[in-house]
Amino acid sequence: MKNTVIIILVAVILALGGWIVYGKTRPATSPTNTTSQVNSTKVLDYSHHELTSVGSDIYGQTSATQLILSYNNLRSLPSQLGNMNKLTVLKLDHNQLQGSLIAEIRKMPLVTLDASYNEMTGVPAEIGQLNSLETLNYSYNKITALPNEIANLHQLRTLDLTGNPVTAEQIAKLKTELPNTNIIF
Repeated sequence: MKNTVIIILVAVILALGGWIVYGKTRPATSPTNTTSQVNSTKVLDYSHHELTSVGSDIYGQTSATQLILSYNNLRSLPSQLGNMNKLTVLKLDHNQLQGSLIAEIRKMPLVTLDASYNEMTGVPAEIGQLNSLETLNYSYNKITALPNEIANLHQLRTLDLTGNPVTAEQIAKLKTELPNTNIIF
């Protein structure tokens, strides 16, 4: 009986030791994968990658439905980004984007666009062609004027312009043109 208990204890200790060693030697998985796929949603998450440009390795993935480029060092976007014509979510927040977004944005079936915390001074007129857009966040940029085409965004539920030097008259006009939109400023 004593020998049986000792054999069982040795077997348990060896099994436990093997489990611990296996856990330490197998490859670690990253908590933030750059690409993940859930059902038909393909998410490309390149946030916190210190990117200074968007190359073909990103915009060439045209089957992606979500692209997250948050918290990088991007100053501009290539027009080829417009080839990502399945994107419903585009997050460009916390970069150094200047000027305005690319006109090719009109090719994307965006539902959510987050361009907050950049250095943008304009909004492209093509934004008015985003018929499915529900959330538009341009907060904390340098936007002084909005294109008239923004009034075409009838599906828009939230427009965040916090921290931009837009005038009270511009906000009042927006509220008239987009009565079903929550405008935050």
